Amino acid sequence: IPWVLFRPTLIYGAGLDKNISSIARIVESWGVFIMPGIGGGLRQPVHAEDIASACLAALQGGDNRAFNLSGGSTIPYTAMVEQIFKVLGKPVRIIHLPAWLVKGLVPAIRLLPRFRHLTLGMLQRIETDLCFDHGEAAEALDYAPRAFLQNGRSDLGL
Repeated sequence: IPWVLFRPTLIYGAGLDKNISSIARIVESWGVFIMPGIGGGLRQPVHAEDIASACLAALQGGDNRAFNLSGGSTIPYTAMVEQIFKVLGKPVRIIHLPAWLVKGLVPAIRLLPRFRHLTLGMLQRIETDLCFDHGEAAEALDYAPRAFLQNGRSDLGL
């Protein structure tokens, strides 16, 4: 049986994801984002439409292989959040709190329905690089992901 496995990085688009869209909703509602630590971990957000294009290309070839599907931009977590503010037309207001303080507050924060899903692991990953080379997908599937929020607000699905 032929197979293809995709390993996407941080998926966004259509407003259905639990990461970028959640950050955008916080920015829209509160106009401020609380950042545990400095937010230095690198990200490569990948738009859902770019993944869909890779799926269609894989139907034509790419059998029995696994591909990394990372986005077209590599940016620190803080810069990613800043870009969301800018796309939404909001002044950038990020409050950096010591990571140890936020980690200690996680049990209380999780009592709020909007943050029920929050885990210590999520906070730790903010400082971790989560980047992968998509060169094999580019070669085999003509994969060419867009830059993060290249189409502005419409990329957020809001």
